[in-house]
Amino acid sequence: MIIGIILAAGKGTRLKSADRNKVTLPFLNKPLIVYSVELMEKVCDKTIVVVGAFAKSVYEVLADKNIVYAQQKKQLGTAHATKMALEEIEKQNLSPKLVLVGYGDHTMFYRKETIRNLVASHQKTKAAISLATFDCQDPDSLKYGRIIRNHLGEIIDIIEQKDASPGQKLIKEVNPGFYCFDYRFIRQNIDNIQKSPVSGEFYITDLIKIAATKNLKINGLKVEFNEVGLGVNTAEELAESEKIYLKKIGAGNRTSLEPIKLYHG
Repeated sequence: MIIGIILAAGKGTRLKSADRNKVTLPFLNKPLIVYSVELMEKVCDKTIVVVGAFAKSVYEVLADKNIVYAQQKKQLGTAHATKMALEEIEKQNLSPKLVLVGYGDHTMFYRKETIRNLVASHQKTKAAISLATFDCQDPDSLKYGRIIRNHLGEIIDIIEQKDASPGQKLIKEVNPGFYCFDYRFIRQNIDNIQKSPVSGEFYITDLIKIAATKNLKINGLKVEFNEVGLGVNTAEELAESEKIYLKKIGAGNRTSLEPIKLYHG
């Protein structure tokens, strides 16, 4: 069994959405999170959406979907959100072999073939963690975390841009934020993540370092940028992401955004 976890609990502060979760905002007239759910439905046996801020707006746009919800009452980071989903898995007496974790505002570009390749690569390498990566010519502009590899080429860490040294900022391989975890590994180690002294949050990327210290396999699947695209944190990123998506599918560039509205399928 494979279970997909979609993180959708954040407030979306930079998008200044006052009455709804940012994942319900339209991306080419379809809510961002609908792309996430439709992707997970194609590769997973069950999908869990972690909600928190403006949860009602998420329920509304996913009313016709067969979703299990997990509640993150306090926004304490991506690892804490994932832990809420893992607890829901246990409550429902489910026994997945793998869990996929993605963000509700950043799966518009992913194809089912990309995720199936990630799962197949994960199984072939017997990894504890597999993640998508891509080479970015200007990683500072996208603000993605850098993939840290050792002298053998093995992934051992992910360093967020704000924490990266000048040398680490020169690294072109970055983390777009889609993961495949061995369920046993993530269940046993989610509580080993330490709170960030800066933000007070718990980050899912810390599982990379935990796996590395245990000498467990961490598998990176390199993909092209147009298979992962941009995440959405600001109105400008939303507009830019739409333009990139339309260019990808050969539809030209859209010149203006549609008014924000709810999507009902």
